Amino acid sequence: MGHGGSYASDSMISISQERWKIQHSGTTANLASVVFVDREQGWAVGEGGTIIHTTDGGNHWVAQTSGMSTNLMSVDFVDENHGWVVGDHMTLLATIDGGHLWTSLFEPKTGAILGVDFVNERHGWAVGTFNHVLHTIDGGTTWTEQTVSDVHWIIAVKFLNPLQGWVASVGGQVFRTIDGGTRWEPIEMVWYALDGIPVRVNGLEFVDHARGWASGERGMIATTSDGGTSWTFQDSDTRVAITSVDFLNRDLGWGVGMQGTLIHTRDGGNTWMYDGPVTDQDLWSLFFFTPLRGWAVGEKGTILQFRD
Repeated sequence: MGHGGSYASDSMISISQERWKIQHSGTTANLASVVFVDREQGWAVGEGGTIIHTTDGGNHWVAQTSGMSTNLMSVDFVDENHGWVVGDHMTLLATIDGGHLWTSLFEPKTGAILGVDFVNERHGWAVGTFNHVLHTIDGGTTWTEQTVSDVHWIIAVKFLNPLQGWVASVGGQVFRTIDGGTRWEPIEMVWYALDGIPVRVNGLEFVDHARGWASGERGMIATTSDGGTSWTFQDSDTRVAITSVDFLNRDLGWGVGMQGTLIHTRDGGNTWMYDGPVTDQDLWSLFFFTPLRGWAVGEKGTILQFRD
């Protein structure tokens, strides 16, 4: 799904470490993913079937009933009503009423769905511990398998529209499609090693057809300006795992990682700056709606809010 809002000047972001505040989530469950549809309404999901929802920007979080005890790994909403959650044991849940009722779309079985991305209430994709991409054109009622060659786990998925998207494997292989996934084209591998040790990829982000970023272990952040055909590595100013990055445009982005790591950039990642510390808990996901409003979630129910 996309972002909204207007962009801020450099001076608005220069004291970002002072603007991250801890919110009370009402849970001690590890939280793996967060999404917002406006400045006030959002959802976070995590271990033990946890789904929590806020209607006031995170000042208050309320539990929703998932009907699951499995770990939930990713959440996506395209508006205040239509959302999807995925997780262990091939869990795939959908709602059409903002989470008042969550419906299970798959029978439990071996495997895990690690990521989900919808571009509207009908077209979506899901990836996980299997060698294909799941695709729906009816909001999740039915799913088809899209073939991805020579890959095992696919950990991240990002689509801009119903036709153009990317997926990344845990080992750094990136695939691109321009036809909604009918054909997945292998492109440049994001392979990064320190001291000869290959580094796992954790996340994938694109803001348009050309510009994107991948994040991973040992502080890895890579960027592309040609849709993934080639990648260059950036200095993240840390050596802990970067679990997620989120960009609002080609310049303005944030990253989170282990040990409470918070970083941001105002120049597309040419320079990454360290924010914090705000918490020492591991952070797993973040979402920015505007340059002055964002959230990060992680270990032991941790939720941080960035705001003006």
